[in-house]
Amino acid sequence: MEIVRLHDEGPCRLDHEENGFSSNEVFDVSIVDGEIQLAARSVEHFTKTYESDDSPADDVESYGAFVNGTLAGKIELATAWNDLGSIEHIVVSREFRQSGIATALLDFAKTWAEDRQLKGLRLETQTNNVAACKLYLRNGFEVGGFDRFVYRTQEQVSNETALYLYWFPER
Repeated sequence: MEIVRLHDEGPCRLDHEENGFSSNEVFDVSIVDGEIQLAARSVEHFTKTYESDDSPADDVESYGAFVNGTLAGKIELATAWNDLGSIEHIVVSREFRQSGIATALLDFAKTWAEDRQLKGLRLETQTNNVAACKLYLRNGFEVGGFDRFVYRTQEQVSNETALYLYWFPER
């Protein structure tokens, strides 16, 4: 596998066709002794797809993970105001899921942040994207906060809770 910068290519097949997930569980969020806790709960099977943003911000850098010349995954990274790197978007082709591509992209993001002398990484996900949350937690991210109302005005996702996850290098 090779991870390379994608220059001015705009949205790709992954952004339109692969940008979603299916699940039969969600996380419930609680605070216990001042710590944010996630507890998985079974729900009726569902599929969620994300709308593609065809106009990424100028300060976002896109990188693609290629396997034998095929784009298997993509990550978009930016520098945030608080000296953190921000994972703006990460997606892996269905045919390459569960094969280490997402972990390789997260490792790449960590190195990217360290090379820029950033203090860590942040990302936003949702409590219904349990597989992604588990991936991030396995890769050293921790829940720093949640917001039950951030999607309230968006009818199709108004019941979702945003999770903010962070990774800081070992000191």
